[in-house]
Amino acid sequence: MFETRERAAEAKFVHERDAAFQAHAHRDRMFGRWAARLMGLRGPAIENYARSLMFSDVESVDDEALLARVRSDLAERDVAGPRAAEDRLRRKLERLNALARADLGG
Repeated sequence: MFETRERAAEAKFVHERDAAFQAHAHRDRMFGRWAARLMGLRGPAIENYARSLMFSDVESVDDEALLARVRSDLAERDVAGPRAAEDRLRRKLERLNALARADLGG
């Protein structure tokens, strides 16, 4: 009986970790698409940029690193002012986090 409960708890843990990873990747992809449009990217360049953020965040799994990367990329493309403000980027990331969880049923 104890082993059955333990296996169920482990399976639930694995499922929750997988769902969290998927939501995180989905959020990063949406954030990348949004940021790419701010930078003036078009067509396949939008998706390429979004994927690059997704894969770079998998390596660091750190929102601060993700925000720093986007801030740097925006600055390189001369996107400044309110459109690239720190608080705007953070709010967008938070909103997309909630949306990603909702999209994936979490």
